[in-house]
Amino acid sequence: MQETKQKILDLRKKRPKWFVSFITRFGIARVLAMSFASVILIGSLLLSLPVSVQGKAPSYLDSLFISTSAVCVTGLSPLTVADTYTFFGKTVMILLMEIGGLGLMTFVAAAIILQKKSMSLTERVMFASAAGKGDVSNIADYLKKIIKYTFFFQSIGFLLLLPHLIRDFGIGEGIFNSLFLCVSAFTNAGFDCFASNSLMNYASDPLVSLTVMGLITMGGLGFMVWFDLSRKLHEGKRKQSLHSFWISLSTHTKVVLSISLILFVSGTVFFCLAEMGNPSTLASLPVSSRILISMFQSVTLRTAGFYTVNIGACRRVTLLIMCVFMLIGGSPGGTAGGMKTTTAAILAVAVKNLLHDEGNTIHIWKRRIQDSDFIHAFIIFSVYIGFLFAATAIMLCTDGRTMDTLDLIYEEVSAIATVGLSAGLTPLLSPGGKIVIILLMFIGRVGPLAIIEVFQNRRSGLVRKHVEYPDADLMIG
Repeated sequence: MQETKQKILDLRKKRPKWFVSFITRFGIARVLAMSFASVILIGSLLLSLPVSVQGKAPSYLDSLFISTSAVCVTGLSPLTVADTYTFFGKTVMILLMEIGGLGLMTFVAAAIILQKKSMSLTERVMFASAAGKGDVSNIADYLKKIIKYTFFFQSIGFLLLLPHLIRDFGIGEGIFNSLFLCVSAFTNAGFDCFASNSLMNYASDPLVSLTVMGLITMGGLGFMVWFDLSRKLHEGKRKQSLHSFWISLSTHTKVVLSISLILFVSGTVFFCLAEMGNPSTLASLPVSSRILISMFQSVTLRTAGFYTVNIGACRRVTLLIMCVFMLIGGSPGGTAGGMKTTTAAILAVAVKNLLHDEGNTIHIWKRRIQDSDFIHAFIIFSVYIGFLFAATAIMLCTDGRTMDTLDLIYEEVSAIATVGLSAGLTPLLSPGGKIVIILLMFIGRVGPLAIIEVFQNRRSGLVRKHVEYPDADLMIG
């Protein structure tokens, strides 16, 4: 017993203090932003190496663009991955997508846990923020579950995709392509490494389409949802009704599952109805293929970036409404981007309360939504719109003369929501336009509020923190 205590004390003595000091000095938001920026920079350098490229080497700006898109799990690309990168380059992209999807801090925390070193409170707060966890309890178990679930879902996807990709590319290349695709789908990155038209060759293939859709959904729902579902299933091993099981779930899980289902169904119906008469997309296809493609596009709008139909050939109204779905994105605590389903749910419930004159209290499933959560949701929405407005103004100056405004907005929404769909503009963007898209992808992955916090004076507001002022007399509307 005494020996065990001594070993623990020795491990704690050996814990390096520089990391805690680093977090304390710069703050969590800055450290998270710097972690993503450092991975992007390293990735861009690796992708620029001669061993990474085949044929004519891309410019460094394009390498930086690809690295940012991979780390920010977006999928926008100014070039064709299959024709540009070697096996080494594509392997680098797999690592970038995996690190980008789970977060560098998740891997740092896993390394600390594997070394059996204790984490300070500052480190636990840091890793909880990076992993999308609301508290600092059981961080080690939480991170272990994230890695376990990631490996489980990606393994299932890999095995399901394997037969068809081996059939089409041979054993060696088929195995690698299956690995690349399952990682890209689960992390919602949207890259493929074997074609120039994403997954259009598999538009009518149920196995490939449904497997990719499943991986996108698994990653996009968020780990907290899967942990809650798993916990409730284990707790309720005895036979129980579906209603009882639903009631036992957390409010967060119910909101995420409900909004995700609504978005999936409405997205499928909308895309099918909007494009069924378009000869360039769905009109010439059988009904089964129309439904499958519409389902796929509805799912991939949730920040994945794959496509099984030519997005540039879609009708203008389709592109406009798709922007709304992309902006909402996936759910918190997962690999998806966007404003998140919970943000959309809070804003929708607030509008409903206003229309029904239900008072100032916002509630959902007999649970009151805190005022701070509503304010947070509204600020997130406002900041996204603000960044998009600024980006549109800049890109109208850099690329507006040669490109359609709606296509530019579509590209910007796709970037900040880390979706990766494009109407065909990405390779045609000017250097200035590419830089704007790079910044939007970075903002979307780190989070607009975190980006604002990066530039805040950490001491600002301390003097006025506990000061209360009289109510203002303002007329609204």
